[in-house]
Amino acid sequence: MKVIGSSGHVDHGKTLLIHAMTGMDADRLPEEKARGMTTDMGFAWYEGPGGEPVGVVDVPGHERYLRNMVAGAWGIDLAVLVVAADDGWMPQTGLHASVLAALGTEALVIAVTKADLAEPARIDEVVLDSRERARAVFGYAPEAVAVSGMTGAGIPELKDAIARILSAIPPPVDDGRGYLWVDRCFTARGGASVVTGTLKGSALEPGDELEFGAGGERLKLRSLQTYGRESARAVPSCRVALGLTAPREGFERGDLLSKPGTPVLRGRDFLCRLENLPGASETCPRDSRGRPMLRMGVELELAVGSARRDAVFRPSRHGSWATLSCESALACPPGSRFALLRKGGAELVGRGTIVDSGAADAAGRKRLDSVLADASGCAAALEAALGPRPYAETDRYSLELHARGWAPAPAGLDAESVRAAGLEPARGRVPVAFPAKRWKALASALLKRASEPGSMNLAGAMAAAGLPREPVEAALSRLAGEGSLARSDSGWSLPRAAGGPGPQERAVLDRLKAAGRSGLEPGKSCPQPEARLLKTLCSLGEAVPLDGGIFFSRETYDGAVRAILAGRPAGGRFTVPEAKEASGLSRKYILPLLNRMESQGLVKRQGEVRVVLAPAPR
Repeated sequence: MKVIGSSGHVDHGKTLLIHAMTGMDADRLPEEKARGMTTDMGFAWYEGPGGEPVGVVDVPGHERYLRNMVAGAWGIDLAVLVVAADDGWMPQTGLHASVLAALGTEALVIAVTKADLAEPARIDEVVLDSRERARAVFGYAPEAVAVSGMTGAGIPELKDAIARILSAIPPPVDDGRGYLWVDRCFTARGGASVVTGTLKGSALEPGDELEFGAGGERLKLRSLQTYGRESARAVPSCRVALGLTAPREGFERGDLLSKPGTPVLRGRDFLCRLENLPGASETCPRDSRGRPMLRMGVELELAVGSARRDAVFRPSRHGSWATLSCESALACPPGSRFALLRKGGAELVGRGTIVDSGAADAAGRKRLDSVLADASGCAAALEAALGPRPYAETDRYSLELHARGWAPAPAGLDAESVRAAGLEPARGRVPVAFPAKRWKALASALLKRASEPGSMNLAGAMAAAGLPREPVEAALSRLAGEGSLARSDSGWSLPRAAGGPGPQERAVLDRLKAAGRSGLEPGKSCPQPEARLLKTLCSLGEAVPLDGGIFFSRETYDGAVRAILAGRPAGGRFTVPEAKEASGLSRKYILPLLNRMESQGLVKRQGEVRVVLAPAPR
């Protein structure tokens, strides 16, 4: 299903055109009928070529009602830009075209109305002029059809053009991320709360739960209608009327309803990436004093979806990034396109994409500025590698990457593309990427930790890296694959030298193995200078240091650990006497050994018992 919308200058015949196309009067308010002018959104539909309904959104043309026009334009799949044959392209036509382009409307057809009032030469002139003016805004010259809402001439041809363009739009992928912005709300007979909107992303069925507004309150979908009929299922994109349990604060235009699991940004402060105004080379116009209208602290009106908020603009020091601080909380999906309007006026002063939510205080902006420069370059490189992505994925990904120091690599991004974006790839259970500087520091920290006596286990690696399990596993896997680390049953260590232990180390190792559970203690059971040789054996993975200056051979240590943990699942508990009995070690050795096991993340002490964190090494 698809939804189209009308737009254009006031009194150019939009509502009459929709009536000719649908047989419905989209003006629903008494004052609209009395004044003969659309002031708010209107809705209608007609049957497309395959019998599937095509939703129609009618918007007001007068500049006084520009906010209502923007609220109706967000969710349409195709715009019908209306230009009267007698007047031609007018200022409000250009403003509507710019708003449509700002909100990401790509499919467009021009309807040259009132063809019954103009000579053929005049109609041809308006068609050519309108197509060229639209090219300056959208980057291409859309198809134009001359019509008369009064006589019906050209209406079939207009519908054919709409059907042809809509058929070329790929069907949406239902990924379970469904949402809509409320554009009307009312109480039906019987007291039920009803809202209407354009459904995007995923199907809805009665019984579904929806998250509501900036607070995420859960509401129950009791019933739904599509195009005047009760329906058991609504699919995107279509106009829907939803019967819902009433929220605590009530409904209003601009509220977001989303299926649980749908990514939603909530709050008052939003990070945005600005784009040049349609058909322009700058992100904003300039005022009468030559100053950019988007500057620090200026108050604007933010229009996103069907919502409108007064907002304060704060530009970043890096490129086209900015923060918008709204007067009240807002909910929107990441990647939502927005328009910025002059406060109290009818002028488009900016456009862009909402990328993330977050604090807009001075400290928050300072932290943000520290990563934006690198993130912007990374996003541009990823965009080149991946092509355009929905919901500003490359912006969000690069921000996450540079803020956290790592992120799971996006689907479809190969190692070569990762490196082309200035990143370093690694693969554990999932592909991961690191900023190049962060990778260098991470690899250095892991290799330094692995060079210390004894093997480095996963818990030790995570502590050295200061990162969670997923990126650390990927980093260890890459370093091991490159030969920088060697993997053993007990963890990771630096690779052994080609010749292995030298003659002196080998002699000490033979005595260490012979000592078994008694181990060696420099200055007591062996000469003090041999401590250096024993530490070398630890770095080679042949020995393990314990508290108190005790050293065990690797075989002795691993055997004792396996004996203690044998048959004990993760979460199991044991006491020191139980560990002594299982390992055959005296108290002198069992406590240092348990401490070593704890430092490796194998067990954790809780009072007088140890809790198993990891299974016994093989």
